[in-house]
Amino acid sequence: MEQLRFEPMIPIWVMALICVALLLFKRKGIAPYIRQILMVLLLFVINLRPMYKTDNVKVVKQDMHCYCIFVVDNTTSMIAEDYQGNQTRMSAVQTDIDYIMQKLGGASFCVIDFNNESHMAAPFTDDNVYINSVISSLAPPYLLYSQGTNISIVHDLLEETVSNAVDYDNGEVYVFFLTDGENTDDNDLDSFSDLADMIDGGAVMGYGTENGGVMHWHDVLSDEIVEVQDKRHYPYTTALSKIDEDNLEALADDLDLPYVYMNETSKIDDVLDGIIAGYDSEQKEDMRAGYKDLYYYFCIPLAGLVCYEFFSVKRRA
Repeated sequence: MEQLRFEPMIPIWVMALICVALLLFKRKGIAPYIRQILMVLLLFVINLRPMYKTDNVKVVKQDMHCYCIFVVDNTTSMIAEDYQGNQTRMSAVQTDIDYIMQKLGGASFCVIDFNNESHMAAPFTDDNVYINSVISSLAPPYLLYSQGTNISIVHDLLEETVSNAVDYDNGEVYVFFLTDGENTDDNDLDSFSDLADMIDGGAVMGYGTENGGVMHWHDVLSDEIVEVQDKRHYPYTTALSKIDEDNLEALADDLDLPYVYMNETSKIDDVLDGIIAGYDSEQKEDMRAGYKDLYYYFCIPLAGLVCYEFFSVKRRA
């Protein structure tokens, strides 16, 4: 990461034109014109908004005293293109998780994903940027290595994570289970009811449609984007992934959570409003790595020059 960075408040080319225009009104005398040039240069530098890297950036944030666990279905079916037309289910998951984190700012979040196996993709953190980067990097396993999947595979890791959050004893535990509910290994869904007593809230969030969606993946052998085929019978046909709301409702019943069909992000608002109405929070300061502004150091000499010019004009008047 660079030690110095700039974030102009006005586009540089616009500010450059303004500065040139200011210099065209040339002051009489060498000393006044030099002061004019200095003021214009300081104005240009201030607009650049220079910042330097430091490990001591003060951040004031809300500490929500709760833990939110995102359980994300990362199987091939989640790239089915049947969300609001032809968007993938996973793109909706990314949007919805970002929305939940914004609404529950200050909570500790973690991410569990599952496909052929379950993984702790991100441990508990209050860094929303990190969680978003993890979610955006999720991708189902290469199709040739993909096996039949079952939601039940995530039970043990979810149990361990919920149990750890309870042991932290620093607030309530919420689980958001984001999946299309589709099991493709021909086995039934195992019960998750043993976890219900440890969970304080959240939701099972369902994605997909009854008509189903096609899936496309990158075939590295041919270096092409190809359509997923159903190869259970010959000739092959286009594979369709369909939401399984029976599994989703059964999962919600087991966890004692509401089931929410997600065809738009706002569908989760009622759940989030209920959490927000009851959570305990406090403001706290934290020091983090980041960038501090330098522009105000240049404001001091600019202000001094402006004051000098003001009193100089009054004296001459």
